[in-house]
Amino acid sequence: MRPLLILTKNLMVEQKLQEKLQHLNYEVFCSVTMLKRLRNQLNRFQMIQSYQAIIFSETLNDQEVRELLTYVTYEDNLTIRKFIREPSREEQDALREMGIDTWIYDGQSLDVIREQLAVQLVQRRKNDHDNVVFLYQREDTPNSLAEFKGNLTKKERLAFNCLLESENGMVSRENMCHYLWKDEPNNSHLTQISVLIKRIKLKLSEAGFQDEMIKTIWGYGYQLSPKLLHFYNQEAVE
Repeated sequence: MRPLLILTKNLMVEQKLQEKLQHLNYEVFCSVTMLKRLRNQLNRFQMIQSYQAIIFSETLNDQEVRELLTYVTYEDNLTIRKFIREPSREEQDALREMGIDTWIYDGQSLDVIREQLAVQLVQRRKNDHDNVVFLYQREDTPNSLAEFKGNLTKKERLAFNCLLESENGMVSRENMCHYLWKDEPNNSHLTQISVLIKRIKLKLSEAGFQDEMIKTIWGYGYQLSPKLLHFYNQEAVE
């Protein structure tokens, strides 16, 4: 089982959480220096691929978390925001918009944390295969490209169309920024793209397809699997 990573500015603040997670038999790595390394090193993927979840400490402000999300959401990691107390509904909505998958806070019981992590991580483990094969697993797999796209949100559909319309299904993150917002790339847009791709991958998986139907090209962008296009008989983009 891959360890959990806590990104923090103060190791002492994380001691109680680290002990709880270790009690649940998770291997936990808590780091201050990783913050600088993530910002400064180019091989960030190699740094984060060994962690199944990234926990952002309450010692980090929202702007710092947004910046870090541009570095850690390429991989299908679970992203978790830690609070001192339970976040308000407005804060929860802001976290979802930011691209955070879930949250934890001081005072939560061990039972709640155990179940919360179990539900989230199990979903991701089924996509964690070294050798991905193209197959569908459910009887209700969409029969057409239009049917699958009908299950996407407006922004997800735009991102999916961007891949479909690109040569060989490959598109850079910068070009996707221009496609979605008609604007230059910035941290906010790049984070949103990572979140959109993660959600599309999840919906492909929920529809019965392996998550590698969209391949991440590290340092560049994304590529849609030609097998997916073949399955849908190269239907014309709407």
